[in-house]
Amino acid sequence: MVRTISGTSLPAALPALIDKYRDAQPRPVRFRPPNWTAVLYHVHPQLDVTALLRSRAYTTPLDGSKARDRTVTFAAVRAACHAMDIGNEREVLQAFVLTMAWASAGAANPTLRATARALGDPDRAHRILSDSVRRLRSAETLHDGVLEANHRAWSLRGVGQSLASRWWTGAGDVTGRAWQPLVLDDRIYATLNRTLLIGGTARLASSRSRADRYRAYVDAVHRWALELRHEGRDADAERIAFVLERHDGGATPSA
Repeated sequence: MVRTISGTSLPAALPALIDKYRDAQPRPVRFRPPNWTAVLYHVHPQLDVTALLRSRAYTTPLDGSKARDRTVTFAAVRAACHAMDIGNEREVLQAFVLTMAWASAGAANPTLRATARALGDPDRAHRILSDSVRRLRSAETLHDGVLEANHRAWSLRGVGQSLASRWWTGAGDVTGRAWQPLVLDDRIYATLNRTLLIGGTARLASSRSRADRYRAYVDAVHRWALELRHEGRDADAERIAFVLERHDGGATPSA
């Protein structure tokens, strides 16, 4: 029987996993702006939802690409989200599309389809997106119920937790706050369960509620970051989430 751990104590294999990816850095995500324009043709032209995909401030042309491919980083997504006016539908939807382009790494077509579904009703999308940002930016602690409330209120068509958590991470960021929302997708689940053997996020939360489990995951990763720093490893919560995603449930590394 595989032995699992519960609670928020530092998983035994996590320090070795952090060391394994010591030199790895997030790669810029490549995307093709014309494909996004074609898929989102139905959204009101005046909203120009793909504008930031062509912005030199947030994306970079890929040298030698005949298809006019560009790249985007998470830092650029976060900057665009910080710069948007939450009450401005055009700016929020543009920032959302940029976030989805960044989220599309390795799954361009499904992400394109999900984005198109989400923007089928732009007014509704703007309301859901902006409401989530207001909630997340207003949260002061990980235990005031905001993360759970935001998760339960999320109902954007086609955009489940994996993609939604990327929006929460970019747009819900508050500079200087002791914690931030984190990405949680199938690759991270695979590493948590198969590599670190935590026994599932339900064990972290002592609940089967996906909202409770998401909050417990964010809380646990921030606690692990503190413990890793005490051990002399420079790994914040965002770095841990990156490593969990990058490992994608691979073999448990040797200590």
